Amino acid sequence: MLKYKKLFVLLTLFTFSYIAIIFYIHAKQIYPSESLELAVSRIIMILFFNLFLYSLIFIIDITYYRRLFLIILIIITAIWLIELITWAYFDLTPISLQYGTFWEVILLLSFSLIGQGLIIYIIYYIRKTSAKLSEAKVFGRYHIHEGFIGILFIVIALFLFILRSSLLFLNDIYWKRYYFILWLVQIFLFIFLYLGSFLFFRDWHDVLKFKFIEKRKASNEFSQTDKHSAFIRITQKDLHFYEFPKLIYYPFGILLTIFALNALVYGTYFLPTEIIYLETESIIRLGYLICFIAGGMIGRDWLRLFRKVYPNLYEEIKKRINKLKKEN
Repeated sequence: MLKYKKLFVLLTLFTFSYIAIIFYIHAKQIYPSESLELAVSRIIMILFFNLFLYSLIFIIDITYYRRLFLIILIIITAIWLIELITWAYFDLTPISLQYGTFWEVILLLSFSLIGQGLIIYIIYYIRKTSAKLSEAKVFGRYHIHEGFIGILFIVIALFLFILRSSLLFLNDIYWKRYYFILWLVQIFLFIFLYLGSFLFFRDWHDVLKFKFIEKRKASNEFSQTDKHSAFIRITQKDLHFYEFPKLIYYPFGILLTIFALNALVYGTYFLPTEIIYLETESIIRLGYLICFIAGGMIGRDWLRLFRKVYPNLYEEIKKRINKLKKEN
């Protein structure tokens, strides 16, 4: 029954996405490029297309999904590199309605994948290399906390934001040469800010206690047969980390991720001035603020997200937690 429900949701979102794309292409032929009608049609198309792609995370096996994601990402990256090099150095970019439509599709797919990729690899990170689920160490027996890494990522994001601001004031002569660098700075700024917020709020309890790097003694609590499972190594002091927050955050975190990315990429094309009365730069800064909030929401509610994607592994965690609570 659950399989059919997932299939129904997938087909519904696919149908609405297809209809929204058709309506947008039709609207482009009728309305001028700066019209409110075209902007609203674009917003609807972007939202439905993103919701369809994000729904795949919870419907398709994540191992296959990651492989498909990487293949598409490699193809899209190659297209971007060819386009940017030919535009910046050879000025060979063709101008036509068909090419404009093709590039809009590439743009839509590219930045939808960035948000998806962050969430996919956040889940994969939790599964494979989380400091709470494995022996994360630095300099021998010293353990580095996720909250500290999150703070470092946020600091890097602040430096990238300053660099981005300086690139905006480049002379027109250098603009085409450094346009590619500006795009890279903006992408990595989003990634570091998002991941920094996720790690900071995921390890919130340790951040409040100023636990950043600590020396841990080797423990003989677990037998050699237990070491194959990181979840078995959860101890009493980790129980707070495996509690659900009272409110459900992660679905709103995903929606805000979609909103933030598209605000950064499209600016007033995604949020028309006639609707929110903000200029492009203000919308971009709003996008970065919402990016920080979105990463934090998913960080606070990581366990629910993990349960959705890895229900079997969550059951393993649950058994260990219940055992520890009985012993307490």
